[in-house]
Amino acid sequence: MTTTHDDTKAQQKPPRRLRSLGRAIDWWFDRIQAEYIRGAPPARATLAKLRRALGKPAGSVPEVWEHTIAVVPRSLSWDRDEPSPAEQATHAAMTLYALHQQSMSTPAHVPGTSFGRAVGNLARAEGPSEAAVTRRFMAVATASSIDEILTHIRGLVTQLRGAGQGFDYARFADDVHDLLNPWSAQAVRLAWSRDFYRIDNAPSGDATADTEADSHDTEE
Repeated sequence: MTTTHDDTKAQQKPPRRLRSLGRAIDWWFDRIQAEYIRGAPPARATLAKLRRALGKPAGSVPEVWEHTIAVVPRSLSWDRDEPSPAEQATHAAMTLYALHQQSMSTPAHVPGTSFGRAVGNLARAEGPSEAAVTRRFMAVATASSIDEILTHIRGLVTQLRGAGQGFDYARFADDVHDLLNPWSAQAVRLAWSRDFYRIDNAPSGDATADTEADSHDTEE
């Protein structure tokens, strides 16, 4: 049987459920990752810039605007003096991805593998350190601000990189965006907890709880 281009693409990307932000930035992770793994100098330079912006407020580092602020859909941005939740989530996801992909020859962005599943696999592989990984994961899940999320997650990303494990960064951006919204944060925590404790290797593209009809995609 002949395999078509569409069939190959479907095999490469397991079915998953992305919301407005994740759909808008998914292409960026695919492109930069392919270029980085190929060894393209511009991609390596871009990720170096993003790593330097890790932990800094979204919009505060002009040299990464084209990769963070510029790719956020207009409907998820606003004209206030502080970054919108979508801008914060995009900045966090891209800078963490840059940290994660550093020196890895395999993908750090793995479509269909949720953050909860990746950390659950890491915890079970860590043996005596499983409790420490679990505590850090719980701290990320219960964080209510972008600063808290970054404080607790950075160590997990470093551990995942050391273990050669990745996760779906487009979906992670959706999750961070919803964690910053009190109306949708609980759905994210529930999905992460299910994925964290699910002991199998199947893709988790459909595990995230949906918000109704993308009701939280547009910022008030």
